[in-house]
Order: sequence, then structure tokens, then C-alpha cells
Amino acid sequence: MKKTVLLFLAAALFAGTSCGQQKTTPQEAAQAAAPAEAAYKVKTIAPTVTGDAILNSITADYKGKVTLIDFWATWCGPCRMAMKEIDAIKPELMKRGVQFVYVTGETSPEATWTEMIKGIDGDHYRLTKAQWDELCTRLQIPGIPSYMLLGKDGSVAYSNLTEGGYPGNDIIKAEIEKALQ
Repeated sequence: MKKTVLLFLAAALFAGTSCGQQKTTPQEAAQAAAPAEAAYKVKTIAPTVTGDAILNSITADYKGKVTLIDFWATWCGPCRMAMKEIDAIKPELMKRGVQFVYVTGETSPEATWTEMIKGIDGDHYRLTKAQWDELCTRLQIPGIPSYMLLGKDGSVAYSNLTEGGYPGNDIIKAEIEKALQ
């Protein structure tokens, strides 16, 4: 019986002093359980915006920042593959203040788009069909994915809009590095 009591006391003492356990307050536990703030943001422009004002409305919030604009669609396999590839360099660039902006049109079904962007850090615009068509015509975008990099002064620092396709992390990173200086 003494052995049982001693064994019970030893177990209780050991459990109360186990390695690495820290007591947390209910507030700390709630904060740890709370979901992280979304790293994506849905942005809109009025459906009545046309012409040059479409791109101007999209880029207005990024003055003074290096900004990579990705023209894409939810149904575009190469677009999705490029997004996965850029994920290797994106966190480091975001820490350095680079903004990532994603623009698509109504060919991306809204429900699919809404679900997909939850895993894509950056700002997201979904244009009307008319806005998307006009923007692609004005920028001479023959296909997607296509990219435009804006420097801090708002000028185009790099673009592959007329060629399309993902140019690769090496080119994107090198162009962003130039724009950051």
C-alpha cells in the first residue's frame, strides 16, 4: 500500500513538473486558436470604370511601392503552376515591401475564384467581362498568365504582356531587385 501511495505521489509530482509545459491563460489560448489574419484582400473597382481608368484604378493604391501585377484566370493551368512556382520567392519579397496584385475577369467563376484566392497572398481584382476585354486590348495581352512590374514611381519596370507565360523565378526576382533599388 505504501508503494502504491508513493508511486501515485511520484506520478502526480512528475506530471506537475513535466518538461516544457507552460501554463497559458484563457486569453493566450484563445489567441493561439484564432485563425491568422487573411493574407489576401479582395479589392474592387466600379463596373462603370472604363478605358485607361481601369488600370489607373487598380494601380492607384500602390504608388511608392514595387508592385507585380499578375493577369490570370482560375481555369488557366499555367497560371496556377506559375503561382506555385513564385511561392518559393514571394515571402521574402513581400517582407521587403513588394506588393502582389492579381487581376482576372468573369471567365473565372466567382465561387471558384473566391475559394482559390484564399491561398494566394496579395490583392485580388475580378473585373467585369467588358473591363477585362478592354484591359487586355489596351495592354495588348494575347494570353495569360502575363505580368507587369511597376516601380516605386508607378512606371512599368518590366512587362511580358505581349508575350505572356511565366518568365520564371530568376527573371521575376532579378527584375524586382532592379525595381527595389
